[in-house]
Amino acid sequence: MKEHTVGPQETPELATTAQPTYVSLTAGQREMLLESPLLQGVPYSSVFDWLHYTPVLVLQRGETLIESGVPHGKLFLVVSGQLSVWLDPMPELPDENIAQRTMSGPEVARIFPGQSLGEQGLIDGQPPTVWAIAARESRVLAIPTDMAWQTMQVEPKIALNLLRMLSDRMRQANDGLRGAIAHQQRLARDADTDALTGLHNRRWMENMFPRTLQRFQMSERPVSVLMVDIDFFKRVNDEFGHAVGDQVLRESAQRMLQMLRPADLCARFGGEEFCILLPELDADQATAIAQRVLDAFDSEPLDLDSGATLKISVSIGVADWDHQVGFHDLVRAADNALYQAKRDGRNRVVTAHRQSLSR
Repeated sequence: MKEHTVGPQETPELATTAQPTYVSLTAGQREMLLESPLLQGVPYSSVFDWLHYTPVLVLQRGETLIESGVPHGKLFLVVSGQLSVWLDPMPELPDENIAQRTMSGPEVARIFPGQSLGEQGLIDGQPPTVWAIAARESRVLAIPTDMAWQTMQVEPKIALNLLRMLSDRMRQANDGLRGAIAHQQRLARDADTDALTGLHNRRWMENMFPRTLQRFQMSERPVSVLMVDIDFFKRVNDEFGHAVGDQVLRESAQRMLQMLRPADLCARFGGEEFCILLPELDADQATAIAQRVLDAFDSEPLDLDSGATLKISVSIGVADWDHQVGFHDLVRAADNALYQAKRDGRNRVVTAHRQSLSR
């Protein structure tokens, strides 16, 4: 059969909505398909009808081969060109922008010569769940599913090849899924992390601290909160610049962490203020931890990148939970104690009285 090509005055139509253009395979194309993953090791005689009597669809760039949700009843073998596969619905584009369809939306796969499409529909008889369009001018052997099944009954090697191909795709999909899960975990971690200090941020704190309190609600085991503020931090920024201020925040966060237990929860509350949740500690024990944090700053200056040192102090407010108020009331009590420490001269620990929690 003589090949039919689209003339310069012809407008390509969607393959799923208009009469497609058909051609026949050349001898070289038949040899290439016999070496394809689907037909590898299959005798030429077993697929003679596929290679000689099955039509080859000619698709212009942007034309649709498979439409999600629309049955096609074919097993497709790509002869030349490339097909683009994606999960999302096709964008609503005018006909004159049809070529842009290869450029829109998330592409999930590229199908090259010798590769196939439509295997899942062949097996389960369900409509496709993906779109496939021509990424460039392409030719595709379209084998009716009934012909494919008849051939596989005579030549089980095709079915074995098909199983191997699907297994490879499943492994690739699993690898992609693992990568997607890891990416989501990184995004979640980044969303909950303060980029400057590496501590958890307030968003994380507002979620995790109340959940921790809830675990201690029934048992009435002690829980305390520290609110820590770097003294005269604005002066640091004004005198030394924001780069030094950022380093002070990072070094302060690490110094606090060194004084805490693995089970303690620490977050950057905002600016130069930090919030620490201390499970299993009452007011006296929490005050002792706060004093350790205070002493860690008071005993040794911070080393700056410039080689200089900077003496930093902190003020700390402590409140222990009476199991009768909510998380925000507990934080408010610790914050009030913090401001009392600052009013009293800074560089000190002030512990809230229980009755202040209910105010």
